[in-house]
Amino acid sequence: MKQSKIKLIGTAAIYLILMLGIAWFSAMKNEESIKDKSKIAFLTAIKQEKELFIPQVIINFNPSSTNRIPVEEKIDWSAQFYLAMEDSCRHRFDSIFREEMKKQGLNLNTSICYTHNGKTISTMKKNADGGIKIIHEKTYRKNNKKENDITLRAYVYLPLYVLIGQPALYTMILFTLLAVAMYIYTRNREKKQITTTSSPLEAATRTTDNARWIIISKEVWWDEKNHIIKKGETSMILTGESLKFFKLFLENKSFFLSYKTIYESYGLKDEAPEFKDRIYQSIKLLRKDLIGFGITIRSVRGRGYELIFQ
Repeated sequence: MKQSKIKLIGTAAIYLILMLGIAWFSAMKNEESIKDKSKIAFLTAIKQEKELFIPQVIINFNPSSTNRIPVEEKIDWSAQFYLAMEDSCRHRFDSIFREEMKKQGLNLNTSICYTHNGKTISTMKKNADGGIKIIHEKTYRKNNKKENDITLRAYVYLPLYVLIGQPALYTMILFTLLAVAMYIYTRNREKKQITTTSSPLEAATRTTDNARWIIISKEVWWDEKNHIIKKGETSMILTGESLKFFKLFLENKSFFLSYKTIYESYGLKDEAPEFKDRIYQSIKLLRKDLIGFGITIRSVRGRGYELIFQ
């Protein structure tokens, strides 16, 4: 039972690590892609708003000014100042930005923040979406005084399912369905393997020849036909060398297996050194298989091995 739980926990841990790996890799890839596309939408929206709502630009040039800010940047500052006067909450720019986002294939919630003279105006709702936030920012200057700067920020909100992406999400769902199906199949198969044709009370009164299950200890049952050992809800099919040595143990009423009997099972009359390691490995494997059934194998020096029921 403990071995089954350990295997189940181990499998679940591996599955969880695999799912987290898929989610992380996909999220990193998608975040970079969304950042690039939303930045294009942000810059395009700035240009689009200026072209739509500022029909004419008049420049007054002072040749004696010590202001070294480029003319183009001052024009952009003036444009943003004018647009903010017309639309102080910047909802119009937010709408344009969202439309440009859709053109990039991003149907996501957005908000805009406008900062000037230490005051910030935002379209952000109090119950703004959770998840990852991508921020794009552009600052406009008309002189060297920081308080006169205009800062425009765009926020893009990414829910977790969007960040992971549909392909990765579908892959995770598929793996989950396969894992559940395999678990159900394995459980059903185990139940079928340990299904008995008679009750334990009836099996206890029968002989080895005509019963499917026999009692080899107080709580341990053995199915000779299908080579299944069972204790409570725990069962295992023995195969190979484990099956061979377990049968040899059961042939002796005291569950003792001598070296002579082992060598005879290999068709040898005398001890063969080259078989010692093979015998040791076979006993070691059987000992490992029987741990979950409360059975140990004790080595009797110079004589053989003994099966011990705890």
